[in-house]
Amino acid sequence: MKIKFHLKYSTHLGENIFVVGDIPELGNGDKSKALPMQFFNESEWYVEFETKKKKFEYTYFVRNLKDSSIREEWAPHHFECHILSKNLIVRDFWNIPVLPQYNLGTTLFDEISSQFKSQNLRALKKNTHRFKIHFPVFNPHQVLLLTGNTPKLGEWDPKRAIEMKPAGKNFWYIDVAMPALLCDFEYKYALYDKTEKSVKFFETGANRIGHPVGAEDVQIYNDVCFRVPELDRWRLSGLAIPVFSIRTKESCGVGEFSDLKALGKWAKNAGFSLIQILPINDTTAHYSWLDCYPYAAISVFALHPMYLSLKELPYSLNKKEILSLEKKSKILNQSSGVEYEAVNQYKRDFTQKYFKRNWRKIARDKDFLSFKKNNKNWLIPYAVFSSLRDEYGTTNFEQWPAYQQPSEELMNCINDEQHLLHAAVNYYCFIQWILDMQLRDAVDFLHREGVGLKGDLPIGISRHSVDAWEHRELFHMNQQAGAPPDDFAVLGQNWEFPTYNWGKMKDDDYTWWKSRFQFMARYFDAFRIDHILGFFRIWQIPMHATQGILGYFEPALAFSDEELRERGVSLSIKRLTQPFVTKEILKQIFDKEFETAENKYFKTLEDEISLKEEFSTQRKIQQNLDSNHPHFEILMNLVANVLFIEDENRAGHFHPRFNLIETLSYQDLDEHHKHVLYLLYTDYFYHRNEDFWKIKGLEKLPMLKKATNMLTCGEDLGMIPKVVPEVMQELAVLNLEIQRMPGRVDKLFTHPADSPYLCVVSPSSHDTSTLRQWWKENRAGIKFFYNQWMGHEGEPPQELSEPLQEEILHQHLFSPAMLSIIPIQEFLGIDSSTRNPKEDDERINIPSVFPHKWDYRMHISVEDLIENKKFTQKLNALNQKCGRIKGDIIQFWK
Repeated sequence: MKIKFHLKYSTHLGENIFVVGDIPELGNGDKSKALPMQFFNESEWYVEFETKKKKFEYTYFVRNLKDSSIREEWAPHHFECHILSKNLIVRDFWNIPVLPQYNLGTTLFDEISSQFKSQNLRALKKNTHRFKIHFPVFNPHQVLLLTGNTPKLGEWDPKRAIEMKPAGKNFWYIDVAMPALLCDFEYKYALYDKTEKSVKFFETGANRIGHPVGAEDVQIYNDVCFRVPELDRWRLSGLAIPVFSIRTKESCGVGEFSDLKALGKWAKNAGFSLIQILPINDTTAHYSWLDCYPYAAISVFALHPMYLSLKELPYSLNKKEILSLEKKSKILNQSSGVEYEAVNQYKRDFTQKYFKRNWRKIARDKDFLSFKKNNKNWLIPYAVFSSLRDEYGTTNFEQWPAYQQPSEELMNCINDEQHLLHAAVNYYCFIQWILDMQLRDAVDFLHREGVGLKGDLPIGISRHSVDAWEHRELFHMNQQAGAPPDDFAVLGQNWEFPTYNWGKMKDDDYTWWKSRFQFMARYFDAFRIDHILGFFRIWQIPMHATQGILGYFEPALAFSDEELRERGVSLSIKRLTQPFVTKEILKQIFDKEFETAENKYFKTLEDEISLKEEFSTQRKIQQNLDSNHPHFEILMNLVANVLFIEDENRAGHFHPRFNLIETLSYQDLDEHHKHVLYLLYTDYFYHRNEDFWKIKGLEKLPMLKKATNMLTCGEDLGMIPKVVPEVMQELAVLNLEIQRMPGRVDKLFTHPADSPYLCVVSPSSHDTSTLRQWWKENRAGIKFFYNQWMGHEGEPPQELSEPLQEEILHQHLFSPAMLSIIPIQEFLGIDSSTRNPKEDDERINIPSVFPHKWDYRMHISVEDLIENKKFTQKLNALNQKCGRIKGDIIQFWK
């Protein structure tokens, strides 16, 4: 059989296209043996070869002749044909991730929609053309049609169009005999509803072009991009809520995995098809409320024990346990927020006694043994780490005298009954087994209801975590990750996480990351990458600093000493990088306490004033001065009074300090240096690193996205380089649009109606105030929003009313965005029967306050929401009105 591949793809001068596949004729997957293609015209390449294989997989790639670099398409092509007597002409398109079939073919849409039964591709026999297109159709009563300008294709008459057949996941095909064609023809695809017996819509855009065939030829059209009209695109509605915030009458003081089932049932009835949660990994480090921060996990795999339901343990509870649980649950559920210490202490005590009483059953349980075996790579290190944390009273493994490094002998304690840690290690394995069962059970329930689950991937890991303990080489333990200053945190943020050693991670093909993504796919249909900028560059803060303002981008193209001189800087390195202190500055900031402060904190050498050693860095100030001392903040700011920060990994290279123009050090410069440093600053933050960061992002994100079939979303708020949205769009990663946090500095707000399709829109997030709080924060800004973006005249009311809040939500739900995911507090606020009288209780996090207590919990139970049919119908009608309930993705609640 002779095959001729035609590929529609435009290249640049000096680029050649090759095809490689899993058969000998196409190099058996070896790119060095791939077939070179021939240039046909400015947008088409071809190659011919012979094979007896009926089924194989192949991929196109571009090789640059100048530097031998390779550019690959997003996904492979699949060839399947059952005739051997004809010449086959296969017409392909280059696969790119923005094609709709990839995001609509992710796990999220698989789980919330009906699946078609695939039909095997038949032999072509007398047919001359096979049309095949990759596109998901979610309604089982709908199919794709093929129509065109030839008699065999119905001459554009919908009634004579040809019904296509499902073939493989989200593929449709049909074979047509058109041997008498003498010239090119036109065709299109359409969506047909069998129940309504009508065409829902034809694809938009120009007609597709087909070609006649020779006497011995058959053409296969592997088409892509079914062009759905904008108003008919799939748009889903979701609600965001941390698991700990869910309140049901069955929980024990905190939301539990099992509570997702009741929430999912209500969500379906209200017209939602997705629930988004915050990270759910174990954060137990201090056994106090300080562990409430969900982004500081001690393991990127282990689930948090507080989400375990004591009512759904695998072996029956005895009478004493039942009475204890009923009594304690009643007490804990009375709290308006989450009482972390009380909840976690009770669950820990309860499960430890339960584990001890049932150990003989547990030790023989085949499911438990299987779970340990299948997850041993992360489970046993986590269990050992947790046991040592309890033994030494800290997660700081540097303070574990004999166990600062993990060992094979230590890991074997799980099998050594004489080992002191044997029981504790098995206990923690048991807890993870139960958590896994309960979460998977909840996810299965959600899927049966037609509701998906979206997770959250933190960008960092805790410095004192099992991941850092076991894989120290993958992290820069001498650095801290954070975020530069913004309107919400004027001194920046210091998350205290170690930064990633991307070089080491690349060496083993990002195995740690791939494992992490694949484990998330066990539970989630979609996920949000927290601070996606971290895959391009991270805000890195030296260990001697505590505030984010003393950080710099890593990686970044820092200025060398030589370049600074070439660009007009004649100041000494000391003047650039050391805190600038003069008597005038000290008198200005200390006022009447000047002399006392000068003697206590400063030293003078050759007329130069500098901080004494014990106050020379922010870390030392923190260690030697109480944070409530009136001089604490003054000294912290003075240490930050620098112009540049030296790169700790590259001596002689310097990064401009964020907002250096606002420093006292800058104000003291002559006009020449002010101008030069301003140019250097704008170059560094807005120009010189852009292409460099794009390369770094494209090194990591494609590989990570391909690791699973989850729908990928990214949190891209804050100071965003222009290359970040470019790469996200190129890879079809959904970005986040928060109305009051526009990505452009020349705008106060964005309108959801202007959002792109591939994005997530929301009026708020867990890191912002709620709409009701925001309405009171900036009256001038609110008046502008009220008049210009909501279309109302006059002064806005002092309180955000239910109708006004619903109006804002309506803007988001009606937007063209694929996903509208809004915090549950905002939905509860649109109706008097569900509105929280204590609006300030609904704030989840304040980024500028660290540590902050994340203890928000719904003020009404999910059961109350289910009973409130009027409110549920109101939300269903709102979602339906805004076009976010379609077909059979969600069965309407009656």
